[in-house]
Amino acid sequence: MKYSLAVMTAVSMIATNAGAAETEISIYNQDLALIKKSQVLDLNRGVNEVVFDEVAQEFKPESVFVYGKGIRVLEQNYDYAGINYVTMLNANVGKMVKTVRQNPSTGANIYEKALLVAVDGATPVLKFDYGIETAFNGRVIFDEIPKELNSTPVLMAKVEAAQQGETDLELAYLTGGFKWKANYVAKVDDENTLSLLGRAAITNNSGSGYENISVNLIAGEVNTVKEYVGRAMMKSLQMTNAIEDMSDGFNAAPMIEAPVSLDSYYVYKIPEKTSLKNGQMKMVSFLSAPKVEYIKENVIHSSLYFNTARVSYKDVHPAVRYSFENVKEIGLGMPLPQGKLSFYANDDNGALQFIGEDNINNTAEGQKVKVTLGKSFDIYADGQIEKVTEVNRNSIAKNPRQNCQSYATTYQYDVVYHVTNKGKKDANIVLRQPLNGKAQIVDESLKGQNGEGNTYEWKFELKSGEAQDITVKVENTLETRECN
Repeated sequence: MKYSLAVMTAVSMIATNAGAAETEISIYNQDLALIKKSQVLDLNRGVNEVVFDEVAQEFKPESVFVYGKGIRVLEQNYDYAGINYVTMLNANVGKMVKTVRQNPSTGANIYEKALLVAVDGATPVLKFDYGIETAFNGRVIFDEIPKELNSTPVLMAKVEAAQQGETDLELAYLTGGFKWKANYVAKVDDENTLSLLGRAAITNNSGSGYENISVNLIAGEVNTVKEYVGRAMMKSLQMTNAIEDMSDGFNAAPMIEAPVSLDSYYVYKIPEKTSLKNGQMKMVSFLSAPKVEYIKENVIHSSLYFNTARVSYKDVHPAVRYSFENVKEIGLGMPLPQGKLSFYANDDNGALQFIGEDNINNTAEGQKVKVTLGKSFDIYADGQIEKVTEVNRNSIAKNPRQNCQSYATTYQYDVVYHVTNKGKKDANIVLRQPLNGKAQIVDESLKGQNGEGNTYEWKFELKSGEAQDITVKVENTLETRECN
C-alpha cells in the first residue's frame, strides 16, 4: 500500500512518509482475511488527510480501523468507482469530448467534438453544433482518466495529530477473497507406519496482489455476521497432489512455525515474508512426520435390526479405515487444521498408487484421526437372524373402549455373522452391530465390547484365505398390542 498526505491546516509544511510500509495478512478458512498495514508518517499538527491506495477489492468498509498514538480519526471515506466506459462517461458530464462514428457509405471514421450533456445508463446525451443526440450511434473518446476514478480501491482518512512529527499509523480491515485450506498427504510405508506431510493451500482472489508481506493462517471456525461476509470468489482453483518421493518433502523449507494459541483458535505463521499475487494459489508446508504409527481396519456395518422379522444381509464389503493418534510419541502432537487427507501406497510391483482420501476435522493434540478410504475388494460378510423366540410377555396396559391389551414382550434372536477374507494379507476386522430399542447381547462366541453410540462391536484378525463365524444371542423387549 502507498500512502500520500495532503495537509488540511494552515501549516505550510507538506507531510511525508518516513519509512516503508509493513503489511501483515491473517487468513481464515472462510473467505476472510485481516489485513494490517503499519508505517511511520511525518504528520503536521492538526488535520491531515491520509490516502491509502491499493486496498483489496473485496474490502469491507465497515471493518476499517485506523489508529495511532496521539491521533484522532475524524472521517473515513471509501472510493472505488472503477475505470470503465460508464464511469468515464459520468465523470465527464459537462465537458467537451471527442466522438467517432462510421460513414455508412465509405466506412471511414468521422471524428467530431461535442458537449457531454448527460448520461442515460450507458448512452451519452451529446450536444453537437447541429443539435443534441440522444441515441448516438458512435463512441465517445476520452483524452485522460479523471482524477476521481481509481483502478484499485482507495481509502481516505482524515486524522487529527496532537503534534507535528513522525507518527506510527496503523490500518486494519477485513476483506473477502482470501482463503486457505490444509491438505495432507500420507504414504503407507509398511504395515505399521506411514509418512505424513501437511501443506497449506493459500488462494488470493481479492483483486489485489501483495509483495514482501507477513502471512498468518488462522485455524478454527470464526463466526461472522452474514451480511458482512465478502462476495464469493469468482475463480475456483484446483490442486492435484503428485508424489514421486516423499522423502524430498521432509527436507523442504521453509516450514510454517509451530502454531500459537489465539483464544479458541490457532495461528500458523509463515516464517519468511512472501508474496500473494491476485489469482494465485501458494503451497506452504506446515507438517512433516515421517514415522506415524497407524492401525488399518476393515469395518463391517451390520444392517440387522431386532424386531419380529428374521432379517439378513449378504456380501457386504467392509469400509477400509486408517487411524492414528495425534500425539508426540509418533511424530505429531500438534493442532491439525481441518482438511483433505490423501493416501498413497506402493503396489506389488513397487509403483506408487492412489488408494483413497477423506476429510479430517480440526483435531486437537491427543485426539484420534480416523479416515475411511473406500471398501475392501477381497473381504465380504453375511449376517442373518436365524431364529426369533418369544421368551417373556408382561401385560402393561389395557384400553377397554378398543378392547385392546398392550404387552412388553421380550424376544431372543439367534444371530450368525460370517466373514470371509479372500485377500493375500491378514486383515483386522471390526464388526459393528447397532442395538435398537432395549436390545442387548446375552451370549456371544467371541467377546465384544460397546462401541460408539448404540453399537456393539467385535474386533478380530482374519487370516488370509480364511473365514470366521460369530454366533450371538440378542434379547430385545418390544411393546406389542392385541385387540379382540
